[in-house]
Amino acid sequence: MTVGAKLELAALTVASALTAMLCCAFLMISWGPVPFPITAVVAGAANLGFLWLAGQYTSSGWRFAPIAAWAVVVIVAMIPGIGGNGAWIDGLPLILLFLLGLGAPSTIAARFTAG
Repeated sequence: MTVGAKLELAALTVASALTAMLCCAFLMISWGPVPFPITAVVAGAANLGFLWLAGQYTSSGWRFAPIAAWAVVVIVAMIPGIGGNGAWIDGLPLILLFLLGLGAPSTIAARFTAG
């Protein structure tokens, strides 16, 4: 991998971490009285894009670095006491965020790497 490809992969990883912060920050958006976690869908689409772009630079395990950075940020957001008295995010929106943010890219990655 060239130095330019390594820098671009690092930029993708930072962008993925920033996307995770924004997804966590806006996860509790509600549409009237109904919680509407649209950022979970955005996280899934963004992570699919990050995974595809990272796969353009390398075929090694480093192509999963943006997804790993995203997961670390979301896990830190769920730890109580980091951002105040309680966890930053919790409950059903968190489950949806993990299912769509990690589930979709993991399923696609497993499908394309297996065959």
